[in-house]
Amino acid sequence: MATESTHLPVPHSAPADGTPPEHTAHVSHDGVYRLVYVLLVILTGLELMATYTGVLRIPVLIILGATKAILVAAFFMHLRYEKPFLPLVFVGPVIISVLAVLAVQQLVLR
Repeated sequence: MATESTHLPVPHSAPADGTPPEHTAHVSHDGVYRLVYVLLVILTGLELMATYTGVLRIPVLIILGATKAILVAAFFMHLRYEKPFLPLVFVGPVIISVLAVLAVQQLVLR
């Protein structure tokens, strides 16, 4: 006995102004994603350069890494489009982590 697969149509949510879903335009964010990708590649290149320089290597790497993490979270995890509280939940610990690593680095280098 073969099982028959039934696919139910997925309902589309209507915008708040009451416009039917088939009349709303799709907004493409491809340009923004490409720009963020290019920024991430540039930041990765800067990280590679900072790895081979001795001056302030650790703080620079931490700042570049945190910047990349914020970019990924903001655009690819869509935190940029959320209410302000949710991004603060992410950015707050990143800032605290950076400060903690910098403080520990100062203790170790003494």
